[in-house]
Amino acid sequence: MRNTPLRLCLVGAGIAHSPSPVLHQAAMQSTGIEGTYVLRDVSSPDLDHLIAELRAGRYTGCNVTTPYKAAMAAACDRLEGDAETLGVVNTIAVRGGRLVGTTTDTDGFELALSRVRMWPRQGATALVLGAGGAAASVALALTRVPLLRLRIAARKPEAAEHLARRLRGSGDVETIAWDASSIAKESAHSAIVVNATTVGLDALPFDPRAVPTGCSVVDIRYRPRPVDVVTAAIESGHRAEDGLEMLLQQGLLSFATWTGVSAPAAGVRSALLRAVEA
Repeated sequence: MRNTPLRLCLVGAGIAHSPSPVLHQAAMQSTGIEGTYVLRDVSSPDLDHLIAELRAGRYTGCNVTTPYKAAMAAACDRLEGDAETLGVVNTIAVRGGRLVGTTTDTDGFELALSRVRMWPRQGATALVLGAGGAAASVALALTRVPLLRLRIAARKPEAAEHLARRLRGSGDVETIAWDASSIAKESAHSAIVVNATTVGLDALPFDPRAVPTGCSVVDIRYRPRPVDVVTAAIESGHRAEDGLEMLLQQGLLSFATWTGVSAPAAGVRSALLRAVEA
């Protein structure tokens, strides 16, 4: 049992409605661990001050979300596991004033899809939309299937290419153009398409209703529910999943990173569902 309460936070921008505090408070309650989890909605100029607070011991650790996953990784004294591969973090533990960063998004994505039996089979093909921190973790997870082919499309071609270069040692990973024609052509041969951006149907050059029979669609967004991409895919007869289970799984892995304790998923899942559907 810990001698001191946990002091945790989520670092990001535009996070006022994040359900992460509910997730982690439920995890603490279910494991008998005392602590707090607060939101730190910061602007880029204030990020250095937040990093100094972490080093000074104000927090036991933190989660990191958009748009600071790469910037916070660069501030860490050590990166572990997938964070070292990708150069992004979603979890930081403070150990003796040193910041140790990792990402639980990669395993969280696999666990979420495996739970609903949507994890692709070996030799499948996949398309990832987006090239930010979450997209990087999704793409890395998919390379471990292993896939026959992974394609990445992003609004910023240089970001897609940067991610593809990081992953090319893991298989056939290339980029395609961010336009409806290129994405439609690639999705026609894909077993799974993942929207790992922050935008929905109105801003995506992708129509989930047009993917072939047997293609699964995932959107890592979980609000507003129902997620429009997921709804369109399901109404067209495709298997589809939003990002709520991924949020849960990555959060539980973060909690275990800070505490060494695995919180029971069922109770935390129920609390999370109530929070996002309120």
